[in-house]
Amino acid sequence: MQMLITFMAVVAGLIFSVAVALLAEELIFGQVFRLFFSRQPVRMNVRQTAPLKTGQKN
Repeated sequence: MQMLITFMAVVAGLIFSVAVALLAEELIFGQVFRLFFSRQPVRMNVRQTAPLKTGQKN
């Protein structure tokens, strides 16, 4: 039982350490969350089967 509690404490300490480091980096540089949560442009593939005639719409 003591091994389990020790393991949980070590894992919790590692997670807390990463969270504090990420927060400090965000406060100093301000780029991490923008990298993760920015919207990516959507590419659309448009196939044109026949050439358009003058005045014709897609």
